[in-house]
Amino acid sequence: MVSRTHRPSPALLVSLAVSAGLLVAVSLLVRHHPVAAWERDLFTLLNRLPSGVTPVLVVIMQVGSYLAVFASAALAGLLRRYALARDLLLAGNLAYWLALANKAAVARQRPAALLADVTLHDTITGGLGYPSGHVAVTTALALVAARAVGPRWHRLLWVVIFLVAVARIHVGAHLPVDTIGGVLVGWFAVCLTRLMVGDVGPERSAGGLRRVLRHRGFDVVRLEPLTGDARGSWPWLAVTADGRRLFVKVTGGQQRDADWAYKLYRRLRYRHVADEPPYLSAKQQSDHETYLTLLAERAGVRVPAVVTTATLPDGDAVLVQEFVDAAPLDSTVGPLPVAAVADVCRQVARLHRAGIAHRDLRAANILVGGHVVHLVDFGFGVDGAPADQQARDLVELLVTLAGRVDPATAVGTAMDEIGAAQVADSLPYLQRPVVSRAGRDALRRTPGLLEQVREEILHRCPQREPRLARVVRISPRGILLLVALGLLVYVLLPQVGEVRTALHLMVHAHPLALVATALGSVATYLLSALVLRLAAANRIPLGEANIVQVAASFANRLAPGSVGGAALSLRYLHQKGFNAAESATVVAVSRTAGVVSVALLLPVLLPFARQPTRTVEHAATGKALPLLLGVVVVLLAATAVLSVPRLRHRGRTVARQSVGALQALTHQHRLTRLVVSAVALTLAYGLSLYFGLLAVGQPVSLALLPPVILVCVVGEGVASAAPTPGGLGATEAALVSGLLLYGVPIDTAVAGVLIYRLATFWIPAPIGYVALRMLTRRHLL
Repeated sequence: MVSRTHRPSPALLVSLAVSAGLLVAVSLLVRHHPVAAWERDLFTLLNRLPSGVTPVLVVIMQVGSYLAVFASAALAGLLRRYALARDLLLAGNLAYWLALANKAAVARQRPAALLADVTLHDTITGGLGYPSGHVAVTTALALVAARAVGPRWHRLLWVVIFLVAVARIHVGAHLPVDTIGGVLVGWFAVCLTRLMVGDVGPERSAGGLRRVLRHRGFDVVRLEPLTGDARGSWPWLAVTADGRRLFVKVTGGQQRDADWAYKLYRRLRYRHVADEPPYLSAKQQSDHETYLTLLAERAGVRVPAVVTTATLPDGDAVLVQEFVDAAPLDSTVGPLPVAAVADVCRQVARLHRAGIAHRDLRAANILVGGHVVHLVDFGFGVDGAPADQQARDLVELLVTLAGRVDPATAVGTAMDEIGAAQVADSLPYLQRPVVSRAGRDALRRTPGLLEQVREEILHRCPQREPRLARVVRISPRGILLLVALGLLVYVLLPQVGEVRTALHLMVHAHPLALVATALGSVATYLLSALVLRLAAANRIPLGEANIVQVAASFANRLAPGSVGGAALSLRYLHQKGFNAAESATVVAVSRTAGVVSVALLLPVLLPFARQPTRTVEHAATGKALPLLLGVVVVLLAATAVLSVPRLRHRGRTVARQSVGALQALTHQHRLTRLVVSAVALTLAYGLSLYFGLLAVGQPVSLALLPPVILVCVVGEGVASAAPTPGGLGATEAALVSGLLLYGVPIDTAVAGVLIYRLATFWIPAPIGYVALRMLTRRHLL
């Protein structure tokens, strides 16, 4: 059985994001828009195909039945393809159940309920049409099978998907967009499957690689995969019968997809990118690397000699080079010899004089053997490179070398070997966004390293201006601003009319009840600050904790599920001297305390509340699509944590530290105070909603207080699950629906909820912005 790697490739992450985004977009489109004219015409055309094709199409569409999932897995098992059987079983089940969940969320009916003159050619079960479960299952099974068979079968598998979609439209079960949704669900299910079980490791190509090398005249007696940062390719060590050692690099679809993803990312984020167009095949990518390696060798650069190239039967490209008995710089420890520093600078100088930019000069691509250095991996390189590309090369090189020797030695040696003018030309690009991920890791390990390199260059070339080039086209801050503006246009502006209505009602509202509502909102911030301080074992001042919680009211308006507030708390705790693990533990303990408070209150509230089960169900299903999106996000997060070793390790570490922190709180007798404060925080929200109802005319009734608190608990739960900031829209619907179930008049319920949301959601936001600026000025963020 071949091994699998749990490190997701860039192509998989892009595929996962694109499939999820398209699925959400199409689902929203179908939910909020009627059947389009083109969709109706296409359905009519396919639904009225000659009756002679019906039996054939009915048979073909059984490929997408739920039974086909188990049949295909059983067939793979009989063929002893056990990993394939597992993937088929997992992907097929994910596609089937995700399709059912999406049907419930979108609630689009079958064609017979939406269109006239629909001919049913087969028995149709169920009343919901979008997305097509048959197409989802077929897509999932076909995409999994496509990775296990040769390229010559890929077109046939796509034809099967197309025919199943046509069959489902022909029999009258689905509209055309339903089948598109089915394809997206199947695609998304396969991405989740690959993320959970990992991609096939390099051993899958061992047999074919031996045969290709034998055909090239190499009698390989030992073939073993090499470890290291290979950027989607599979490196091997091959030993021939005469003892010759060869480095074999297999470039497959992952490397080509990584090239697409990498270059697309660079073009979107950075300015003036001079990348070559992405390559259409792995062979083109490998040929490009071979060409640049030969050019560099001709220019006198020390590189592993190219021996031969080849192509595997599945389309993967093979580059064979002489094996260099040296270690990558990132795998060595201790100071780097000055002679080695000089040699690597000498090789880069020769490379640049030949007009070549490496564009990936990270430590993994610099092989060090004593005082001798080799440059490898020219896959992202370019010839005829402009000056800015070569300057970026030097930025990566200087950061890499300065992390192993002192910045003065790195800069001085580079100027001696490459030239002072050339090194000084890198000053505008000497900034963090230009550096690779490996370089950024080095900068994190050595704070201030980038500034030291810049100061050393300016000290040696004082006539140069320290002005930085604008290399970033799209920054995280710009993305956040665009998201905030989009939310403002799409979500917030439609609320303006309701806010005006609430303001009008407030003019005629009971002033004492309004004051009580505002005091309840203030109490939530005081109590949440107390919870955070207790979770931090009283290591932070209560006043600063209050400011942080007020500032979180602004941050939470920009991100769903209180993510903004959590990130703000983590940043504040880090500035107060907590390490990353301690900060995450404090936030996790404070959130856990909120869950515990709800668990303690529910048994008390439910006996006083009529129809509690109906309240919870109605509130939860009133906004099915936002809740489904929240579930998808949680599923993706859980899958990422389980699939990526580093995240899995961090998850286990945070869980252990959270348990340890709770045990420490127990020993310090602070756990009781933490839980009591969390219960009081939950009650403060409920009381604020209750006073909001009293303010708009709801008669005073203590019998209504427990149901209102229960409805508030459910509504705030919806706010955490909904993908909009603060649960905007979903929370209001859940609160109003719950209040209506307990006999509150609709006008009173709507007005009370709006006043409650004004007090707890809208009015604190501008105050939170002031608090955020205050924390920034005090250098607490």
